[in-house]
Amino acid sequence: MRSISAKIIFWSVAALVISLAVFTLVSRNVIGGPVMESLDRYNTFHFLQARQAYQAGGSARLAEYLGDLKSAGAAEHHLTDAQGRDLETGEDRSAIIRLMGGQRRWMSRQDDQFIYARTSDDGHYAWVGIVRQPFSPFTFAPFYLIVLATVAALYWLVAARIASPLRRLTSVVDRFGRGDLAVRSPAKSRDEIGNLGRSFNAMAERIQTLLVAERQLLQDVSHELRSPLARLTFEAEMVRKTNDRDASAVRLRREIERLSELVGTLIDMARMEGDPATVEMEDIALNDLLQNLVDDCAVESEAHRCHLRFTSSATVNVQGNAELLLRAFENVIRNAIRYSPQGGTVDIHLYRNGGETKVAVRDHGPGIPEDLIPRIFDPFFRADPSRDESTGGVGLGLAIARRAIRVHHGDITAENAHPGAILRFTLPVS
Repeated sequence: MRSISAKIIFWSVAALVISLAVFTLVSRNVIGGPVMESLDRYNTFHFLQARQAYQAGGSARLAEYLGDLKSAGAAEHHLTDAQGRDLETGEDRSAIIRLMGGQRRWMSRQDDQFIYARTSDDGHYAWVGIVRQPFSPFTFAPFYLIVLATVAALYWLVAARIASPLRRLTSVVDRFGRGDLAVRSPAKSRDEIGNLGRSFNAMAERIQTLLVAERQLLQDVSHELRSPLARLTFEAEMVRKTNDRDASAVRLRREIERLSELVGTLIDMARMEGDPATVEMEDIALNDLLQNLVDDCAVESEAHRCHLRFTSSATVNVQGNAELLLRAFENVIRNAIRYSPQGGTVDIHLYRNGGETKVAVRDHGPGIPEDLIPRIFDPFFRADPSRDESTGGVGLGLAIARRAIRVHHGDITAENAHPGAILRFTLPVS
């Protein structure tokens, strides 16, 4: 069942049905069985004795027998003929005979008395027993206690089935709050508790991912900042000691600019991941944005003696932030230019695929080692360890691109094209 309310209703109804079954079982097998059989045997015996007393000594002998029976604590009894005339007193008890409706045995509870009647096998006599207040309130107390115990056990099982998963989930949340980030809820049911457990697991997975990413980012940042800070210290010392202060000042300024660019990039990454909802969106003509970017990168491509070629199979508009999209495409295109061989071509192709916008950027360079493709979008990762900041950046370009695209509910993937590599952007169509 997928609803706690439905479970409660179902098990409550089930408890009532089972309780009714137990009550019926008790009534038939305990009250309706042995008790009624014992009562029937008792009345059959005294019916035969009363008839024999009447046949042997008439009304006087019958009165004596019935008096002894009543004085022994038994109920009030009467022996009648087939028409309902009392053979002891002569009173008319035909009303009870009529109520029997031709049955051999009949019983009924009327007001505060219980009436039992049966006829002889030959139909000439009838035996009537009248018991006033036959049962005290405590007569069937043990049987009622059995029913109540059954109901209590059923409702305890219902409460246990509901409370047990909640207790387990509480324990999981408590362990997670104490720092055990790997703990997860084992809830597998389809009801609200199961949904809560799965929502917690998704939240825990996200928190664990963010915390691990944050720790890794702090480690990477501390590692990456160590080198430029060391060079800044060295250059500052050289400015103080060297005679060629102008050259040292230029190197010092260049190191400061690299450090400022690194810090700015890290701030952009943090801003994009921190609150994507604050990013301002607008309708953007993606064709124009890419064409302008290709024009801006033409100088760099000429310096690397390669050619940029932009093609488009459709006019595409998207909802997005122009600065973030420009940063994402620029990082990938400039990265493709760096890896493109002299005389090669970097192809940028814009097209639509169903309800998605696709942008493919391909170079004809050495490609990417297959085992490194899943890692090229990680911060500070370089596919070629020999490349340093002066030739290949600090390894944040593709990480920035992926974060910018994901802010727009898209994605970016990489694959080898033999030769070269293709990076594909996917964005929802406006």
